[in-house]
Amino acid sequence: MLKTYLSYSRTPEPEHVERRILELIDYAYEHVPFYHDLLKTHGLAPDEFSSLEDYIEKFPRTPANEYRKIQQEKSIKYMIDGRVKPESLVEIRSSGSSGMPLSIYKTKEEKTIDNAKTIWHLTNLGLRPWHRLLAVCDPANVVKRDSLLQEFGIFRRYFGHTMMDPEHIIDIIDGKKINAIYGQKSMIMLIAKQYNKKGRKPPRLSFLMPGAERITIADREILNRTFRPMRYGEYYGSSETGIIATKGDGDYQINFHSTFFCLTDPVTSGNLTRGTIVAASQDLKAQPILMVGLGDIVTVRNYKGLLDLKTSIVSIDGRDNDYLLLENGEKLTAMAFLAVLDNPLFILQFRIIQERIGFCRVLLRLREETEENKKEVESLLGSVLVGKLRYEIEYVNDIPMDPNGKTKILISKIS
Repeated sequence: MLKTYLSYSRTPEPEHVERRILELIDYAYEHVPFYHDLLKTHGLAPDEFSSLEDYIEKFPRTPANEYRKIQQEKSIKYMIDGRVKPESLVEIRSSGSSGMPLSIYKTKEEKTIDNAKTIWHLTNLGLRPWHRLLAVCDPANVVKRDSLLQEFGIFRRYFGHTMMDPEHIIDIIDGKKINAIYGQKSMIMLIAKQYNKKGRKPPRLSFLMPGAERITIADREILNRTFRPMRYGEYYGSSETGIIATKGDGDYQINFHSTFFCLTDPVTSGNLTRGTIVAASQDLKAQPILMVGLGDIVTVRNYKGLLDLKTSIVSIDGRDNDYLLLENGEKLTAMAFLAVLDNPLFILQFRIIQERIGFCRVLLRLREETEENKKEVESLLGSVLVGKLRYEIEYVNDIPMDPNGKTKILISKIS
C-alpha cells in the first residue's frame, strides 16, 4: 500500500500510461472471454493497437448498462481472467443507479491498491491521519474489519449508510466527535438537513469531501454553511474504476496514475469540450475495465491535450440517458434544465418526473417561496419547455433521496 501511495506523488508519464493500456489490451484479449469476443466481433486483434491514439479511435466502446447486462446474462466468469477462481476475489458492488447493480471483482492486491488510491486522494485534499472520519456509502460497501492502520488509531473510520436513520448518523457524529466526512453527496445533504430539522448544532469539520454524484452550486453552499469545513474537496468516480478525479478550488484533476478516459461524440467550443465519458482502469487485471462508457456527460478543459495527460474535468453535467420524450418522438435532455436551473441560488433542488409522453411534472424546492422567486423560475422553465412539452410545477418542502442513496434529477416512468 505504501509503495502505491508514494507513487501517486509523482507526475504520471504519457509513455507509462500508453504502455499500460496496450499491455491490458493484450492481457484482456488473451485471458478474458468478454474482451476476446468483443475484439473478434469487431475484426480487431491486439497487434492493431500501438498507441493511445489507436486505443481511442479503434477500441470498441461498451456502455455501462450493456456491460452490466452482459455480466448478468453470461455470469462473472465471462468478464474475468479465466485462470482466476471467482471465490478468491473481493466483490465490489455498485449502488445500482442505472437500475441494474454492477459487480467488480478484484484480487486482494488490487483492493489494497484501491485503498491506497483512496487514502492518497483524501490526504491530498486535506484529510489527516488523526482525523475522526465518517465514511458515507452504500450498505454493500461498508467495511466490516478495520485495516492495520485503523487498529492503531490512524485514519480511524466510522460508517454511515443509506439504510441508517439520519438521526442515528448524527448521534454517531456527535458521540464519536467526528471531524471529517466523505462519501455520497445526497446522504451528506440529508445529514445536514437532519441537524437543521432537529435544531442540533453541527460540528465544524476539519475536512469535508462529497462525491459519487453531481454536485450543484446550491449543494456546495448548503454543505459549507452547515459544516463550515476548514478543507473542502469533491471527488468523481465510478464502481468500474474507483476515483477518477478530485477537485479543490479549481477543476477536477484526473487520476492518470490509475485511470485513462476519453469522450464519445465530443463537441468543442473554445477550450472546452463536452461529451460522454468512457473510462479504463490501469489497476484491474482480474476483471479488466477497458473503454467502458460510464453514462456521465462531462465538460473537459483542453481535451486536445489528453494524449499528453494535460486535461482536466470542469464539470459533471448529468447522465446521457436522462431525457424527456416529446409528442413528436423527439427527446429533450436533462441538460436543458441544468442550463437554466443550476445557477440561481434560491433553487435548492429540482426533479422532473415524466409519466406520459408530452407531459411532465417539475418538483421544485426553493430557499424562499416568494412570488419573485416563483416568477423567475417559471420564466426559466418556460424558456425550456413552452411549445415543446406540457408541464406542471409543484413547489415542495422535500425531494427524497433515491433508495440507492443518490438523487436523480429526471425520472422517466415511460417504458
